Amino acid sequence: MQGIVCWGTWLILFAEMDEQRRKYFQKKLQALAEDLRADIETGGEGTQTIQLDTSIGRLSRMDAMQSQQMALELRRRQQNQLLRVENALKRIEIGTFGGCARCGKAIAEDRLEVQPDAVVCIQCAEGS
Repeated sequence: MQGIVCWGTWLILFAEMDEQRRKYFQKKLQALAEDLRADIETGGEGTQTIQLDTSIGRLSRMDAMQSQQMALELRRRQQNQLLRVENALKRIEIGTFGGCARCGKAIAEDRLEVQPDAVVCIQCAEGS
């Protein structure tokens, strides 16, 4: 069965997912969101300011600064992924989950298994 959804100025045509699969992806996304929130909350230790004291050498300080930057980047990526997951959950609520935002066709469920927060189908993702 196909559905037509007006999303802003976009008219999206996609194959509707059955209720059982929709609930499956909703649970998967909720679990992923919980894991990301927990990781973001506990991952703050490595992002604190490096104290300049004389007990560590210059190379150790540079290594600590590099570790801090890596921790900050990981946290930024986790926050971005959490936003994508929350948007996918919103798309489930309004009925547009599983539809490609670019071409309007259904996103393959194999792709959604691997990346449940995907917004575009594999053809559109490869074309950009």
